[in-house]
Amino acid sequence: MVLAVNFGTVTTFAAMSDEAESISVNKPVTDNLSSVNDVKYYEVELPAPGKVNLSFSHANLERTYVYWKVTMFDSVENEVLYFESTGTNTDGKSMSVYLDKGTYYVRVKSEGYWYSTTDYTLCVNYTENKGEYEIEPNYSKELATEISVNKPVIGNHRVKGDTDFYKFTISEPGKVDLSFNHANLERTYVYWKVTMFDSVENIVLYFESTGTNTTGKSMNAYLSEGTYYIRVTTDDYWHSTADYTLCVNYTENQGEYEIEPNNSQDNATLIEVDEPVTGNLRTSSDVDYYRFVMPDSGKVYLGFNHPNLERTYVYWKVSLYDANGNRLYQLNSRGTDTVGKSDEIKIGSGTYYVKVEYEGYWHSSADYSLTVNTVGGIPKVKVFLNGKRIRFDQPPIIQNGRTLVPLRAIFEAMNATVSWDDKTKTVTAKKGDTTIVMTIGNKTMKKNGVAIELDVPPQIVNGRTLVPARAVAESFGAKVDWDGSTRTVTITEGN
Repeated sequence: MVLAVNFGTVTTFAAMSDEAESISVNKPVTDNLSSVNDVKYYEVELPAPGKVNLSFSHANLERTYVYWKVTMFDSVENEVLYFESTGTNTDGKSMSVYLDKGTYYVRVKSEGYWYSTTDYTLCVNYTENKGEYEIEPNYSKELATEISVNKPVIGNHRVKGDTDFYKFTISEPGKVDLSFNHANLERTYVYWKVTMFDSVENIVLYFESTGTNTTGKSMNAYLSEGTYYIRVTTDDYWHSTADYTLCVNYTENQGEYEIEPNNSQDNATLIEVDEPVTGNLRTSSDVDYYRFVMPDSGKVYLGFNHPNLERTYVYWKVSLYDANGNRLYQLNSRGTDTVGKSDEIKIGSGTYYVKVEYEGYWHSSADYSLTVNTVGGIPKVKVFLNGKRIRFDQPPIIQNGRTLVPLRAIFEAMNATVSWDDKTKTVTAKKGDTTIVMTIGNKTMKKNGVAIELDVPPQIVNGRTLVPARAVAESFGAKVDWDGSTRTVTITEGN
């Protein structure tokens, strides 16, 4: 061991590429510093994104002073790891970082006052990233690490001020929440702030994690299909380098949930009568609109359920509107009104809207369940395609024993292209090498030019064109089954 004061020149980063010794990941290298001014550089290539940490071992120098400073840089001089080794820290290991593929450098130098010529053993430990880890740098939306729903990803904030962005896409509307887990830091301060926002930077979820909140979970958000981003930042004061595990939990929406954004009649979530839908007011400014079609005149009543908030104040206002914006009814729901029910409301056939909004003073982000219940109506027809429910803005009808469904919804669900000739009232649908042509009121359908007689012709109901479900599906090679007891059409496409 040698004690010395370093009056030598400071080494520069530019020397790294010229002087660096090439080493391989997961293969230890043994070396030493010959003098207090000696600096060793190592160059290492990461073949793919991965988890990296440094091992640094040496003999016991029996003093607790720092003898070695170990720094890892990327190819443009950004520091990605820093580690100090004391004389008694014989088997040191750095924290983990989650890096992109490329060339990196490791610099080993003395502390500047204490140094040793004792051999050390350095190893760059590497595990390939197969979607389990963040990929640094990801400090902006443009550099966001792409992740998959329902698959956890591990990250950390290497330094105070580090920010991690993630990006994910959902192809269908669905229920989303965030899981955020980490080790117990034994302090109740906020260490992480987690924000989810859409592609135009509207915040859809916000969540804070304290040091003792080891298995945190956000509230639910009910989102449309699209690309979303998550930003994980440190608190302004409290910071931890501990690893965290983030997961976007996703369940596809098959009509059970609202679809955000639905803050106006123009983007109201389509629902069906007699079937509950779950939603929430994420913030006090959130408003939820729902749209439903009443096929015939009749009576309805609103059902509105939620958990017990243990306060008798009004938290939700639930209003029924007609298509002209006239309010027909308002139901106020208090925190203790866990099972709410409106009076019966007589309405005609047509389109109606339900608006759920914040009362104005008391707010809750708790989930609620809304149902538009019909009184004494005939159970509606349900249609499933490959096990997935198809939702219609005009309910299917049964005529002469045949089920007719809105043409655009059924064709688009089957991935067929649709065109409409308003002059001749003719619809043309194409899928693969099959083309079918139907005309309103005409019982003759043509498949690739061959005439097929229909039991019931296509027709217009409430402004929507309805076509025979069985004839359409079978023309495209699908199998169709009918369950009269549940009034369910099941369509199964071949492989």
